[in-house]
Amino acid sequence: MAIWSTAAVAPRRQFAYWREMICEAFLDLTPESPLRDGFRGRVTQQSLDRLDLARIDSQAQRVRRTEADIARSPNSGYYANLQLRGVGLTVQGDRSAVTRPGDLTVIDTAQPFTFHFDGDFQQLSLHLPADALPDGPLPTATRIATASGLGAAIRHALLTIDSGVLAAPSAARVAAHASGLLAIALSEPVPEEPHGRPHRRLLDAALADIEEHVSDVDLSPRRTAERLGISVRLLHQLFAGHERSYGRTVRIRRLDQARRDLTDPRQAGRRIVDIAIANGFIDVTHFHRVFRETYGQTPAQCRRDAVAD
Repeated sequence: MAIWSTAAVAPRRQFAYWREMICEAFLDLTPESPLRDGFRGRVTQQSLDRLDLARIDSQAQRVRRTEADIARSPNSGYYANLQLRGVGLTVQGDRSAVTRPGDLTVIDTAQPFTFHFDGDFQQLSLHLPADALPDGPLPTATRIATASGLGAAIRHALLTIDSGVLAAPSAARVAAHASGLLAIALSEPVPEEPHGRPHRRLLDAALADIEEHVSDVDLSPRRTAERLGISVRLLHQLFAGHERSYGRTVRIRRLDQARRDLTDPRQAGRRIVDIAIANGFIDVTHFHRVFRETYGQTPAQCRRDAVAD
């Protein structure tokens, strides 16, 4: 087993070392990152006969395989990447896939590609020789779900190898089995996702997080982004195409719930201040102001009207 880690060098040299080590561990690549000093990255790689499996644990970056990289190291083959933590974007040719934990994608090393990670991430990367997959055009940079079916079998195989519970010969056999399953999965027709669908899944996940934590006083873009494993910048980009910003979505959702509580006869004895706090409004004056701006009446008037009806 081979291990590379930026922890072995001084912080000011860590990203430069990362550039060198991923080229050694994988193939010629061009990584870029907004982070420089104190860059964290670790690769653990095990040989599996004709295949190998690497665990990658690192930080925000964009990794390209350029035409110049291909000219320097024209070796052909494939990488099957299983997202474990964080969110990635894989682009090859005219295809792209947003991957969340549990998603799998394949890229062809003989063609340019780009990986983009907005924050910390973990991946398992299975390297396959060119003859391991079917001849002809393959749906690279296409998301393969692993919740069930062939995708689930591939995911379990990779996780089992990575766990280290298998002896080397058994791990190599399981890797070969996963390669065969992947060949079958890639030969099946892949329904095309409408433009923007991957980002729609992320937006839906963000909206679900707001719904689940709407009454938490510490609900914030940072907390939602952490739970989704994405950057705050990407989170705000998702809401840029939505009818409301993140902040306004949270506020409207809290106001709607507070209004339901105020008009609920079973809660007629609750103080308005308690309802406001229970719905995430720690500044009661602010609650009264935005409630009146939104509904054209104060919380007290809303409650009286409900009783009169």
